[in-house]
Amino acid sequence: MRYFVIGDDGQKYGPADVATLNSWITEGRLLPTQQLEDEASGMRLAAGAVQGLNFPVQSAAEQAAATQPGPASNPYAGGQPYQQGYPRASFGDDGSEDVKKAWIYAVLGFFCCLFLHIPALIFAGKAESKGNPKAKGPKIFSIVVLVIQILWMGFNIMNIINHPPGSNFPR
Repeated sequence: MRYFVIGDDGQKYGPADVATLNSWITEGRLLPTQQLEDEASGMRLAAGAVQGLNFPVQSAAEQAAATQPGPASNPYAGGQPYQQGYPRASFGDDGSEDVKKAWIYAVLGFFCCLFLHIPALIFAGKAESKGNPKAKGPKIFSIVVLVIQILWMGFNIMNIINHPPGSNFPR
């Protein structure tokens, strides 16, 4: 028998046979509380109720933690479907390093050079694509500062054009 894994977003991943599901269990990608849908009948049931799936025995505390909402109870959070619908989890890379780099470039761009906002926006975009909610801060900051710097530069250029050095314009 083959089953679809139902993500918290309602999206179906799979189908996968019992052997594949067991490998996902050993990788920590499938929990007993996760919903599965039988490919043939469309019937949904908890993965822990499917015969042939070998979940490790957990203590009561571990079972309680697995049923709590949050990233630990959903290994599919932020995952993208694979060719057959299998979600690839990005283990360990949540985009936090990209957020740090984005802030560094954004602040340097504020004090130094407006061209440093380009890598800030690139790193913020990478972090955002990895699902990091903190990526919006450096992105918005860079855009606002970049617009202000461009306007200020344009104002100064227009001032120089309209009042070239050596003219009798009071300063």
